[in-house]
This record gives sequence, C-alpha cells and structure tokens, in this order.
Amino acid sequence: MMCLRLPERPVRHLLTGMGLWLGLFMLPALAQTGSPAAVAPAHDPSTSMLPDAPGAVPWSVLSAATIKKSQGKLGPAFPEALRPLQGKTVKLQGYILPIEAGQTHSYFLLSAWSPTCPFCLSAGPEAMVEVRARKAVKYSIDPVVVEGRLLLLDNDPGGVFYRLVEAVPASLP
Repeated sequence: MMCLRLPERPVRHLLTGMGLWLGLFMLPALAQTGSPAAVAPAHDPSTSMLPDAPGAVPWSVLSAATIKKSQGKLGPAFPEALRPLQGKTVKLQGYILPIEAGQTHSYFLLSAWSPTCPFCLSAGPEAMVEVRARKAVKYSIDPVVVEGRLLLLDNDPGGVFYRLVEAVPASLP
C-alpha cells in the first residue's frame, strides 16, 4: 500500500493562513454576536398577531371563533359580538396573503398574522378573511385597511369563516 505524504511546509502555510483568516474575519464577528449588547430582544412568534386597530373590527373578536361539530359536520361557532355585524359594512386591517401573483389584488386573504415572519404561527380560519374587492388593493408587506360587507359563513365548503365582499381600500381614523 502506498502512502501519500504531503510536504510539511505547504500544509503549515495552509493552516497558518486558515488561522489568520479565522482571527481576522471570523472571531470579531463571533465576538460581536456573543456580546449582550448585540443580542436582539427575544421574538415570540406566538404573540405577533396584529393588534386591534381603533375603527376596525378587532382581530381579537374575529379570532375568538371556535370550531364546533353540528350534525356530523365541523363549522364555526362565532362569538355573539360578531352576529350583529353580519352583512354590515365594516373596516378590517390585516396583512394581504395573495392568491395569485401581481402588484394589485381583487381576490386575496387578509390575515391577522404577518406572512413575512418565517417563525410565526400561521393563521387558522378564525384569523383570516377571504376578500373579494370591487377595487383592486395594492400589495404591501405592511398591514392594509379594506372596507366592505362582512359575511359570517356558517357552512362554507372551503372552510372559510369570514368573507368581505364589495371591498375597497380604506383608511382608519
């Protein structure tokens, strides 16, 4: 069996070069990330739902809907505070979840949870609203406000709890 032996000098230069590279570039970066001042505050993805906005239907009320079993089927059990809003014109603030690619959208989901947080929990049907807009809404990673007629869907085949129809872009007071 033949053994390949590397010359000592090139190996020593390689290791010295790697050590120099680590010392000059990597260790300062590691030192910065390890210092308490450089550590970002802890992010809790379970509590990053969009806060309630004055002038809009609160997500805390929308997301209070639960799932019930009735006549062998699962469906929503809406909080009593929502029943008077059935068919009424309301404002909602939320994050656009596009269904199709594009800069503007007439059909999309509005969510209480930011789609840009890879660690955040995804929303269930109680924290999403299907929006059918009369006037297209420009996509934004920031929350948008839309105004339209709110429908509480007791038996939607797609599992959607809420739909906002005839929606238009709006603003809050």
